[in-house]
Amino acid sequence: MARTNITAVRRREIIDATVRVMASRGWNETSIDEITREAGVSRGLVSYHFRDKNELLCGVLERSRELFTESVAEATAASADPRERMRLSTRAAILQARDEPVAYEVFLYFSANGRSEPEIGDQVREMWGYFRSVTARAIREGQDRGYYRCDIDAAAAATRHQGTIMGIALQWLLDPGAFDLEASGDLAVEMLMRSLEPCA
Repeated sequence: MARTNITAVRRREIIDATVRVMASRGWNETSIDEITREAGVSRGLVSYHFRDKNELLCGVLERSRELFTESVAEATAASADPRERMRLSTRAAILQARDEPVAYEVFLYFSANGRSEPEIGDQVREMWGYFRSVTARAIREGQDRGYYRCDIDAAAAATRHQGTIMGIALQWLLDPGAFDLEASGDLAVEMLMRSLEPCA
């Protein structure tokens, strides 16, 4: 295996170990020593692959985006209908706060700290932009095929869509059990999908 590939694999192992520690202890209780134990590597090796804490954090944030995207892709794999895929992906994204909360917890942490850490802030903004652009592209495809109304701006609709998903998910993370997440998710899906339907 080429050295570049070994380096990529080792970085991924350290990032995944960090995500696992965060899942069990939360970010504030996650230490480099715990990460090294979980990854089975030395502290020096972590320093070799990540020049500082921010670089490791950025790797964790990118991994969280991958986990989020993989979860949504799995939920939509069974359907080829763009409307059903939108419905399934929206529901899966909301329920991930309960089923696989680490990606949201990481996103919440970084969103809160992005203003004081420019590099992290740039990555958080890029992540928000990514989710909005994917959703806007799906809405434009639906508009082109006559599934969705054409008198709305796809980018604005995507922003509303993502805001609803993240708002429900983050409320759940901050106060689990305060409301029925599935019922709230289902209601949100229906409201968002109705807002896209062509006018009668």
